[in-house]
Amino acid sequence: MGGYARRVISHCTREHDSMLGQVRTLFLALCLIWTLVGLGWADLNRQGGPYVTLGAVTAVLVPLIVGYRRGGFPRWTWFVEGVGVCLIATNSGHSITFGLLFVWVNFRALYGSLTDHLIGGGTILGILVAGVAFLDIPASDALSMLVAALLGLIVNHVLARGIQGRDRAAIRERAVAKAGAEFAATNSRTEATAVAVKAALTMDPDTRATLIAIVAGGNARIIGADGEVRPEVVGSVAPVDQLGDEVRAALVPGGFALVSGEAATHLARVFELPPVAAVAVAPLAVHDDVFGMIVLLLTRRPPDDLEAALTTLADAAAMTLDQQLSRSRLKIVVEHSPDALILASERGVIRFVNPAAERLLDRPAAELLGSNLRLLLNPDDLATTLAARSAVAQTCRVRGREDQAWTETEAVVEYVTEHDGSRSIVFNARDVSERRRLEMELQHAQKLQSVGRLAAGIAHEINTPIQFIGDNVHFIEEAFSGFATVLDAYEKNLRHGGPATAIESAIEEADFEYLWAETPIAIRQCLEGITQVAHIVRAMKAFGHPGSDEKKCANLNEAIQNTIIVAANEIKFVADVTTDLADLPMVPCQVGDINQTMLNLIINAAHAIEAADRGRGTIHITTQVQHDHAVIEVADTGTGVPAEIADKLFDPFFTTKDVGAGTGQGLALVRTLVVDRHGGEVDFTSEPGAGTTFRVRLPLQDPAASHHDENIVEAAA
Repeated sequence: MGGYARRVISHCTREHDSMLGQVRTLFLALCLIWTLVGLGWADLNRQGGPYVTLGAVTAVLVPLIVGYRRGGFPRWTWFVEGVGVCLIATNSGHSITFGLLFVWVNFRALYGSLTDHLIGGGTILGILVAGVAFLDIPASDALSMLVAALLGLIVNHVLARGIQGRDRAAIRERAVAKAGAEFAATNSRTEATAVAVKAALTMDPDTRATLIAIVAGGNARIIGADGEVRPEVVGSVAPVDQLGDEVRAALVPGGFALVSGEAATHLARVFELPPVAAVAVAPLAVHDDVFGMIVLLLTRRPPDDLEAALTTLADAAAMTLDQQLSRSRLKIVVEHSPDALILASERGVIRFVNPAAERLLDRPAAELLGSNLRLLLNPDDLATTLAARSAVAQTCRVRGREDQAWTETEAVVEYVTEHDGSRSIVFNARDVSERRRLEMELQHAQKLQSVGRLAAGIAHEINTPIQFIGDNVHFIEEAFSGFATVLDAYEKNLRHGGPATAIESAIEEADFEYLWAETPIAIRQCLEGITQVAHIVRAMKAFGHPGSDEKKCANLNEAIQNTIIVAANEIKFVADVTTDLADLPMVPCQVGDINQTMLNLIINAAHAIEAADRGRGTIHITTQVQHDHAVIEVADTGTGVPAEIADKLFDPFFTTKDVGAGTGQGLALVRTLVVDRHGGEVDFTSEPGAGTTFRVRLPLQDPAASHHDENIVEAAA
């Protein structure tokens, strides 16, 4: 619908709904009644009387009704209606002149400007002068009617101005209130812009068009328009520095400008619009930041203050546009986020999922909405994941259907309160299955790398017992030759009865007493060597085993002892290793991760002692139970950790060694294995120049396993 047609309909609606419209309707009815009364009193028997009277009634009623419907009267109608009033009064014998004149003047005083009313006063004066001169109306009566008519004209002029001001204020208040309700229902900036320009268009009957422009980068770009403007004006850009000083000065929070004359014409020209008489501008601002403006193009300067209503509308529009922008940005972030985002009620009923959640669970949103979040989580992970009351990532396995494999994720759960007071769960999950696989491969590779780095030392550790096993075996071989010689001498003597001196000679030649005493020792040493080699091999086998993702109960003390054996050659030249291992219960863990953790800590301690360059040091390893955790401490007498690097010690790739001497992955891996994979803790205390104690805390019970049955019941509920 065109802007003009909309304004006409809007004006007619306001004309009947406003207080001024009701007053005008009342006076129009009185005019109709007095005119008809005059028609009833008219002398229709006079020559030409009926035609003159009917013509006069028509001359009065038609302009009145048409002007009432249009909401205004051309100035020349004063003369036409005045002649009609005179004729009606004359033909009715002047008996209704006073009443008809009074009602007609009061009705017409409700329309037009001061100039119109001056013309009306002159018309009334002319009518009464003509009545005195030609119709024999007494001068005193004419004077009293003139005074009464002029007083009515003045009073109703003032009354009309006051009522119009009140009606305009009420219309603007309704427009702002209606816009506020419509703003709340908008879902986009386009809808909010349309509501704002429509509301602004209804604020003043003289509004020709409204615009909304966004100010950024020194330019004002029109994003919405309504009224008598070309559609292509939307999208046009105007430099802010060409808008005029008054308008630029108004582009501050709480600002307002109403320009007219040349300034208004210039502003319309900047936006490539037809010239207008006045322009009102209110800034769009949020958080003391102006980002746009509402512009009203008016056919005349408003007779009253437009600032309060327009700035109120501008503030509401600015807040809505800013909220819609925030929503739009949030929607973009959510829809393009690689992380799965799920919003569910506190009982787990899913209310929203983003596209990443659909991909992760391999189910469309239509199927996921209304289902239960708890049924999508692995029962073993349910308790630890949903029990988290802070934004801490938890390992959680999820799947969309029962026939699918579990996908490992890192999930963050937040409990939030929505605007209606209900509690909701925000579930944020990231697929880390591929990362976990690569981490496992990397950890195993690092284990093998560690074994490779220690291979020479391990070979030396095995070579030493192998050497004395070989030497003892050679001795045993020679001893058996001596034993065979003595046995042969005994056999010959028993069979042939030779002299005893032959046996004694064989015993002496074989050095039988020595062999008899040393052979058991040699055999025992061989067994000890074999045991030592087997011990090293078992330790290597346990250390190098890749393990599995599942936690199993393991003997931590045994794992520590195996690691000490593997690392023996790396540390034996710089430190002595002492242990104080308490009687620990079996601990649920991935023993391969614990082996790697202990190896990294022991090697790190050996390097710290070597770097201290104070001679041979000590590495002391203890275990104990503290509350519900098994605690392992590795203390060294090395260099200690300076305070300035203490917070970086577990950062990946951070190392204090020379380039090429360290990778910065050892302690970072310790943190990953203990904290991320076992839900434990790792920290340290250090005294620079004296040494460092690393402390590893591992839970004695797996929280997920302990709550398994409870989770199944809760999920089913």
